[in-house]
Amino acid sequence: MVQIRCGPHLIADIEAIVFDKDGTLADSRGLLQRTAIARAEAISTAVGGGDDLTPALLDCFGVSAQGIDPDGLMAAGTREANRQGAVAVLVQAGYAAEKVTDVVAECFAAVNTARNGKAAYTPPFEGTAAMLQRLHHNPLKIGVLSSDSPAYVEEFLSYYALMPWVDELRGTAPGEPPKPDPTLLIEMCDRLQVAISRTLIVGDSWADLALVEQAAAAGFVSVSEPWGRHPVSGATLIINHWDDLAVDA
Repeated sequence: MVQIRCGPHLIADIEAIVFDKDGTLADSRGLLQRTAIARAEAISTAVGGGDDLTPALLDCFGVSAQGIDPDGLMAAGTREANRQGAVAVLVQAGYAAEKVTDVVAECFAAVNTARNGKAAYTPPFEGTAAMLQRLHHNPLKIGVLSSDSPAYVEEFLSYYALMPWVDELRGTAPGEPPKPDPTLLIEMCDRLQVAISRTLIVGDSWADLALVEQAAAAGFVSVSEPWGRHPVSGATLIINHWDDLAVDA
């Protein structure tokens, strides 16, 4: 166990730090917004929707003229949750659920295929690699737990050569419970052989805070303005730069 320094504060007896990916390690704002727009336009075209359908879908995804809502469905939800949200919008607009469910899935897949990967469009925030390398001390364990798919989590860490500094990674596959359900965190801590009560969560959304509360983890460290968002209300601690986070000798 080690002490973790968060700015002027110390948190003692920590065995692991688990990071969220999108919005925390990866700057995904631009890609998420472009993907949401592409999905909304593709779905609207596929079903022959009127002028109101695309804006309704974007509102569901949490995208507006002001940008992407960091707590909205696109930024904080799983791919499956976004699919379900799109289907709900279409059903409310009068389309039959059994007809549009496949259409939504096909449009999501087509947008992903056209994009040809994700990591290249979601660079790490400044200082991420140096921070992970700095924290990668025995016996401290480093994990990445994301609502993104397992393949995209691995792609991001591999593309930016971050894998050597991460002991365990976990995405959310279809059918698995997303954050804030603690199931995947419990599984990760079991594999890392650490106690959840001695595990810090670092993230950017309400789901990360709720995960800490439901899992009874050691605390939640919220990223802040340099990440393009206000700190999450109720966070244990707030950091303003990756240099704020360190192992205290």
